[in-house]
Amino acid sequence: MSDTIVRLVIGLVLVIQPFFLVYFVLYNSYTLWLIVLSARQVRRRVAGHFIEDLDLIDEGDLTKPLTMIVPAYNEEVTIVDSVIGLINCDYPRFEIVVVNDGSTDSTLERLKHAFQLRRTDASYRPALGTAPVHAKYRATTQLPRGVMQLVVIDKENGGKADALNAGINASTTPYFVSLDADSILDQRALKELMRVIQEDSRVVAVGGQVAIANGCTVRNSHVVSVGLPARSLPRFQMVEYFRSFTAARTGLDRVGAILILSGVFAVFEKETVIRAGGYLTPFLRHRLTEEYVGIGMGTVCEDMEIIVRLHRFILDKQHDRRIAFLPHPVAWTEVPETFESLRKQRGRWYRGLRESLRYHRAMLGRSKFGRIGWFALPAFWLFEYYGPLIEVAGYMFILFLFLMERLLDQTFITYEYLLAFLIASLGYGVLVNVLAVLVGAWRFRYGLADRLQRPLLPFSQRRDVFILLSYAVLENFGYRQLTLYWRLRGLWDAWRGKTGWEKFGRVGFRPGEAPVHG
Repeated sequence: MSDTIVRLVIGLVLVIQPFFLVYFVLYNSYTLWLIVLSARQVRRRVAGHFIEDLDLIDEGDLTKPLTMIVPAYNEEVTIVDSVIGLINCDYPRFEIVVVNDGSTDSTLERLKHAFQLRRTDASYRPALGTAPVHAKYRATTQLPRGVMQLVVIDKENGGKADALNAGINASTTPYFVSLDADSILDQRALKELMRVIQEDSRVVAVGGQVAIANGCTVRNSHVVSVGLPARSLPRFQMVEYFRSFTAARTGLDRVGAILILSGVFAVFEKETVIRAGGYLTPFLRHRLTEEYVGIGMGTVCEDMEIIVRLHRFILDKQHDRRIAFLPHPVAWTEVPETFESLRKQRGRWYRGLRESLRYHRAMLGRSKFGRIGWFALPAFWLFEYYGPLIEVAGYMFILFLFLMERLLDQTFITYEYLLAFLIASLGYGVLVNVLAVLVGAWRFRYGLADRLQRPLLPFSQRRDVFILLSYAVLENFGYRQLTLYWRLRGLWDAWRGKTGWEKFGRVGFRPGEAPVHG
């Protein structure tokens, strides 16, 4: 009886196994297609990045003022340097709103000392529900001419999304910028994103590539030299960032199907975000969020959920608006350098992906929602959500058949099939990674003007590119499988009802050095 059951299981596995081969081919072909779509856009943007006259934004009354919203929870290490970097940002008119989200360290005290904060009755429009606000402060130190004001909101802890909502309530400009407290903006970042909005009034949100600061030289809150991290773990993450930011998001933007703008740095039209309900938190009491998502719901991945909901709002209400993405770096951020920190981050990302997809599953496959409904969301369900389950099952089924061959002394896997499976799952993945790195690091030629030969990410040494290409090859042999495990662990945490962020520690940007995790 047991032998019959074993053979039935083997027969079932043999029937199912070709599905995994098809899946790997489909997934890597999908990613390769996005790389091809992104390559021309990256080349065009790199050219424009060095020849367009962004100084025109400094002139005239057409330049739209901005509010930089900086959620801060236990950011005592980086908060002052980050705010100083923002104050010196190259943009004609902006204000900064730092939201101290119930920090238990000395974040607020360091801000008070550095900027001589004074308690004030600053403007605060409670359009979005948040955790209670304790106090509002305004900086009394001298600020550059373009900085309208520096305001600090002190509130009870409610999470990053809640802090962003509080920042929106405190803002006085038509556009706001969501920022991480530990990020560093490129010198031209704000002008580049606002150029997109000023050229196309339909744009309600625009984001750009987030680059990895580990290994870079940072002086005066600016990245002055791009290099590779000293450790292998962030190098593997650089390959992922090239594949997911440079290739995937640029490609999705080209077909009007971008589903996520990184919370590290993105620009939004404030009133549209308010009308769509703001960032999702349990404190919200908004008709639209209750209609779309439900009452008292939250998310640990607010940057994806707000973009999907904006798409839903725009398409549902038949507004002629769109969301855009730029491929070149506009912000720099630290990435985890320890396995435990990376596990926390990837688990949270996966739980947030699951929440966003489940909240808006009513959009799936509906023609009313255009490419978002019939292309972008199905692709995310298949490749991002179910992908880890399918890939791990594919590896396990191959291992099961291999063990059964040894136990029963029979051949279940032909050499030809095994070779095809390895090429589709590993070899094809290596090709995709290498091409993604080349798109991001290749020095494009523009006629005979050598000085205009520029890559998207200007590494200080060419050997760094070759090292990164080697990591693009190695990423499929161990690291990728490890991230699959972390994502599945995130799914298990979601099933158990886990909702916390699991914030990982940072040590900040030190002058002339790359940031290093403790």
